Amino acid sequence: MSATVTTSSTVTATGISALAMSGLEQVLAVVASTTTSAVLNPALATAAPGGPTEPPPEEEEKASSQALLILVSLLIAALLTSYYLQRWRIRTVHETVLSIFAGMAVGLVLRFNSGSYIQRMVTFDHTIFFNMLLPPIILNCGYNLQKTSIARNIPSVLTFAFVGTVISAVVIGILVQIYSFTGIESIGFSLLDSLILGTILSATDPVTILAVFEQLRVDPKLFSIIFGETVFNDAVAIVLFVTLSNLRASGRDFTISALPSMLTSFMFVFSASLLVGVAMGVFMALLCKHARLYEYPSIEASLVLLLAYQAYLFSNAIELSGIVSLLFCAATMRQYAYRSLSIKSKRATRYLFHLLSGLAENFVFIYLGISLFTSSDVLFRPVFIIFVMISTCISRYSAIFPLSRLLNAIFKYRHPSAPSSAQPVTHEEQTMLFWAGLRGAVAVALASEVSGTTGPLLRTTVLCVVVLSVTIFGGTTPQVVHQLGIRTGVPQPDSSDEDDDDDDDEYDNGRGVVASDSAIIDLPTRDHDVYWAGAAAAAAAH
Repeated sequence: MSATVTTSSTVTATGISALAMSGLEQVLAVVASTTTSAVLNPALATAAPGGPTEPPPEEEEKASSQALLILVSLLIAALLTSYYLQRWRIRTVHETVLSIFAGMAVGLVLRFNSGSYIQRMVTFDHTIFFNMLLPPIILNCGYNLQKTSIARNIPSVLTFAFVGTVISAVVIGILVQIYSFTGIESIGFSLLDSLILGTILSATDPVTILAVFEQLRVDPKLFSIIFGETVFNDAVAIVLFVTLSNLRASGRDFTISALPSMLTSFMFVFSASLLVGVAMGVFMALLCKHARLYEYPSIEASLVLLLAYQAYLFSNAIELSGIVSLLFCAATMRQYAYRSLSIKSKRATRYLFHLLSGLAENFVFIYLGISLFTSSDVLFRPVFIIFVMISTCISRYSAIFPLSRLLNAIFKYRHPSAPSSAQPVTHEEQTMLFWAGLRGAVAVALASEVSGTTGPLLRTTVLCVVVLSVTIFGGTTPQVVHQLGIRTGVPQPDSSDEDDDDDDDEYDNGRGVVASDSAIIDLPTRDHDVYWAGAAAAAAAH
């Protein structure tokens, strides 16, 4: 009787499961067929009547393949260029600069020799950037955060990231507002519009600088300050932008009386986002500690990736800062969950995150170069673009050198009982910090979210400033490092090689076995060593 009940229950469960899967497949098919175009380019889903019509499904698939072929071909060319530049040790130009110019050349060709649909497909889309390209970059930054070097320089990092970002945004906003008052080129920016532009351009993105630093193995102190400053800077700039955008959406202008509410909103968003990321990281650490996930490395590594991504999406869904949550979630996972992972999962997560981050970074620069000529709502104001470029340099100078003098004064006159790990920022390091303040894709993505009459001019200006800053500052970084006499060839204290050495000592914990660097053969390390040791002894005896 019990066997009959069990069989019946099994059949019923199987039928329900099959029915559910069938219904799920139908729903997914309908959703996929109705949203593919919107995901690839949301502008198509909201096209106004009388605007450009969507092509037939066959033409749409063909155009999508052509657009993706162009982007993937450029990405392959960028990677091959990077290989030869590193192999031949060419320091005069960086691959990111070449990626931007290659994208610009292709974008110029597409502007005059392709259909409008392909142009829209390859144009920069902020939803694709924020949901697909930015998360791998931030995840890799947080997961490989050099906690030792960052901790030694945490006063400098936090000062430049928080206070420096605010100073930079305010200086750019004031200078742009002064330019608007002069009536040159009739830009017509309000004070709030000017501050929003300042907030957007206060987001630094020195991917090129850090890539050059890694190749040259620059002094770890300087590397950690710039790395930490740019990671936290992006988070602060995005939260500031959201705060000012909410004020603009409510129909209010910026006033002094609005400062308390803005500060409260900023602190709430940043703190809540931080707590979400830490909570998700702690949850992953407890899961790795109390569950036997190390017996299934593929599931374990997948959960690390997906839980971090879930923290990012959850914060964005409830109108918090996904970048803050993802950053602190990745850092928490590396600090508390990493030691409980199997050897395969450790290596897989480290290298996978680094690989995805590198591909995303290269793709972003190609994306920016193409968008310069394929964007439909372009509004060039050459004098204004040059003025904003100069303003970003002034704002960076105002944020770095005065704050460095203040920090050095505090370090000089601190109490004898205070920790002595924090070191003064030298003039050469201050100059390099100034040079590392180039703007990147985060600024372009934020500008894409600005609407209204000033939107086209703001987006075009930000895109041009980003291209100019990456070309000028990023392309001359090796020469500046050499001229300033900054130490190079210094080994990094928190390299992943040390983690590889530590991995081999964790066999006793039962966390997995490995016989080669690729971790493909599941042969126990000790048995493997004993076998070859015995073979060597036998050969010596003969």
